[in-house]
Amino acid sequence: MATDSITVILPASLVNDFPVMAERLVERMHELLERNTEGQLNDLEKDELRALVEMAEFAQVFATAVHRATP
Repeated sequence: MATDSITVILPASLVNDFPVMAERLVERMHELLERNTEGQLNDLEKDELRALVEMAEFAQVFATAVHRATP
């Protein structure tokens, strides 16, 4: 894993709402997670679920970084 870092400068007004996933995406992810637990996803839905989970993970990392950077 690389240890290099980058700095991103964004207006505070943009940063406050950026890390939040749209509610409909969160709902879809939960729906797919439930169906995945039951073994009911086709390959396309599995790919969709992977993408949504990656988006949620990115949003969480971003939100954590923003929280640490704001006073």
